[in-house]
Amino acid sequence: MRGYPSGSRPNLLQLLPLSALYLIQVIDNIDKIPINMITGFLGSGKTTVLNQLLSSPDLADTAVLVNEFGEIGVDHLLVKSIDEDIFLLESGCICCSVRDDFSASLLRLHARRAQGSAPRFQRVLLETTGIADPIAISELVLSDNEIIQRYVCRKILTVVDAVHGQGNLDKHLEAVKQVSVADHIVISKTDLCDEAPLAVMEERLRRLNPLAPQSHAGLKPVGPGILSGPSGAAPGPERQQLPRQDALEGKANSLPHDNRFATFSLTWPEAVAWDEFAAWLEAILFARGDSIHRVKGLLKVAGETRPTVIQGVQHSFYSPTRLDRWPDGDTATRLVFITSDFSKRAVINSLENILDVSAC
Repeated sequence: MRGYPSGSRPNLLQLLPLSALYLIQVIDNIDKIPINMITGFLGSGKTTVLNQLLSSPDLADTAVLVNEFGEIGVDHLLVKSIDEDIFLLESGCICCSVRDDFSASLLRLHARRAQGSAPRFQRVLLETTGIADPIAISELVLSDNEIIQRYVCRKILTVVDAVHGQGNLDKHLEAVKQVSVADHIVISKTDLCDEAPLAVMEERLRRLNPLAPQSHAGLKPVGPGILSGPSGAAPGPERQQLPRQDALEGKANSLPHDNRFATFSLTWPEAVAWDEFAAWLEAILFARGDSIHRVKGLLKVAGETRPTVIQGVQHSFYSPTRLDRWPDGDTATRLVFITSDFSKRAVINSLENILDVSAC
């Protein structure tokens, strides 16, 4: 019988092969409500970024999940009680306090939306606690049958303090992990930091996660544009320029915690059958998901002229999408991995055991 990590219970969708999930997710995600997470270490400025986003009229149709209302300073904006823990904000957004059960809060929000007692929000913003593991939340969304019928994970935004971020990364592995799984990194308090140390911070974040764009949140607030484009999807070819191999491996990590994390790319020219690739990805995410913080790239699928965008986070596999064209004319598969305690050689060995490719 197939074994599963301690404490986890697979549902029917988890038991399906990725080749079947590919068809289900691509078709089914169209009408689902996207969840965007704002994470970051204690004191990084998550609340400030959240409030900046909520101030945009473009995000008026947003539901916000927080641990306590007081933490995001919206008490003065609460204008109508919808439920015990659900309130309507002045902007038109919904604010929901998550007490014990994140899943129950999401389902309660959706029920109020369906009944018409809450506005028909079009997205969810979730502010996590400072030491939260965003991947655990992503896996909940991907493994709960009731949740995945209604919601889809969109982006993980990680906020890093420009002033104290280096110290947090030095001292706390949680902070490094939050950076390594980010879809977008927001560097906060940049108005309080000189250019030289800020540049050092940006470079360190690029080494830890070369896949994530970076934005600044200082005197100028961040805008809703950082939420556009689903995680692993492709808003345009210009967003799919993956880092070169020499850029990924040219500099070694020598800072505390950083040296446990490796970033490398794999590339091969051969087209592969989707079923065979899906079997490999399913196997490697199941067996070594705890060590694979991100995998993202463009896949050359046999019988397809367009590239397929692939993305996985630990044990979770995001919905594959297709670009209209290869962004640079190069039709070779290229995958970028961010791992800890899992080498490039080990990934290649597992790949070549299943696929007839010459990866490098």
